[in-house]
Amino acid sequence: MIRETYVLVERELKKWVGRRGTFFISLITPIAWLALFGKSLNFVNMFSSAGLQGANPVIVKQYVDQTLLRLFGTTNYFAYLATGMFVVFAFFQSVFGGVNIVFEKRLGSMNRLRMTPAPRSSIFLAKMAATLVRTFFYETILLVIAVALGFSVDWNAINFIEAGAAIALLAAGFISIFEAIGFAVDNQEIMFSIVNLINLPLMFASPALFPLQQMPWWLRDIARFNPLTYAVDIVRYNLLGVHSFNILEDWAILIAITAVFVTAGLLASLRVLENY
Repeated sequence: MIRETYVLVERELKKWVGRRGTFFISLITPIAWLALFGKSLNFVNMFSSAGLQGANPVIVKQYVDQTLLRLFGTTNYFAYLATGMFVVFAFFQSVFGGVNIVFEKRLGSMNRLRMTPAPRSSIFLAKMAATLVRTFFYETILLVIAVALGFSVDWNAINFIEAGAAIALLAAGFISIFEAIGFAVDNQEIMFSIVNLINLPLMFASPALFPLQQMPWWLRDIARFNPLTYAVDIVRYNLLGVHSFNILEDWAILIAITAVFVTAGLLASLRVLENY
């Protein structure tokens, strides 16, 4: 099975490399959030224009820094946003693993793939592995862009490994779920409807953009059941030194969620592939 999986991963990556336009399209959303949303929020100017024009700029900046530190745990909101977007972007990339399956089914390439002697589990694992490779390639590009825009990071190898592991766990879990949906759905309109139903609610019901403490109580409760919440907390802790929960609990919850998602996604996908 290892050999078949490797061959299928190579096939998936060759298809990806051949779609040059996909590279730029996939980066548009996170770059827009970082460059437009993240850099446009100049809190010093916001407070100054809100009636503090005559105040000493140094005093205004001190007040803003204290407020940001109390709300976000850091005086640099762009860094806070960037660490959240690393996780959100990995989540968005997970979606494409399922979307691609729907298009392959409509084009007939999935039928040809099923006619090969490769085990059905190899098809599932290969698509997961290829999506993870694409995700971390894009994550590297996104990190470079964030640094170019002013994101300051401590280049500690252990912190990067732990942050990357959290992103990989989150991505693997959601890739599995979206693969199962992709195998079960034949219509791309239905697939995109499901994607739109899941994507934004999960992003906004997480601390990717704003801390949970600033959310309504009911949204905070929802966020505690959101896998993105724990991945963001781990990544932010390792790259920024800011966290909202116990890190060991974050890891335990994220690993448990990933195990459930991967198992459920694999079983559901195999069931569809056997009867497809």
